[in-house]
Amino acid sequence: MSTAAFHPEIDPAMKFPSTPEGVPPLDADGAPGNPLNLMRQWISYVLDIGAVEPLYVTLATASKDGAPSSRTVHLLDVEDDAVRFTTNFGSRKGVEMTETGRAAVSLYWRETAQSINFTGDVVVASDEESDARFAEEHRKTQASRVVSFHGLDLRDPQAQVREFEELVAAPEPIARPDYWKYFRIVPDAVTFWEGHPESLNRRIHYTRTDGTWRHGWIQA
Repeated sequence: MSTAAFHPEIDPAMKFPSTPEGVPPLDADGAPGNPLNLMRQWISYVLDIGAVEPLYVTLATASKDGAPSSRTVHLLDVEDDAVRFTTNFGSRKGVEMTETGRAAVSLYWRETAQSINFTGDVVVASDEESDARFAEEHRKTQASRVVSFHGLDLRDPQAQVREFEELVAAPEPIARPDYWKYFRIVPDAVTFWEGHPESLNRRIHYTRTDGTWRHGWIQA
């Protein structure tokens, strides 16, 4: 039995999101040589205007056999040469990043009709750095890291809640689980996108070769 295709009704104005006036325009000539500097500028702007969930991004990975997967994660820091995250390395994304050493990330902000996409190598932080970073986390965040095993069956949600509450209330410090690690993605390709009317969008693409960044306009 066939089912009719679903065609959601969309306001025509929403089909072509445009970057509002007042948002610093994308400019290939004036763009910084390091794309992570431009990334920091864009993130600072959306934080200043109060964009909704500005640091939640899509992290895409693939298995060694090429099967892709994606999920939403929280971006922690943008450094001079890398973007930092944290995750359970026993999860699918952790396993896939370990297998391939590669990942891709997409950021999108509806308020500014802007997007950043990048790919790069995955570098796992040392245990010492991960311990130090974990110690800086809020205690409830630490407890949630301990009781959450991403992707595994959850037979008793209430038991998990009780374990979480007991950890939060306990007097001793919470140790970082071995499977919970911090990691960096070192980009080698970054694309900045901004929406324009009639889908005549603009994109600047950066590529890194032998440690040197090059960039220019590309068609959207």
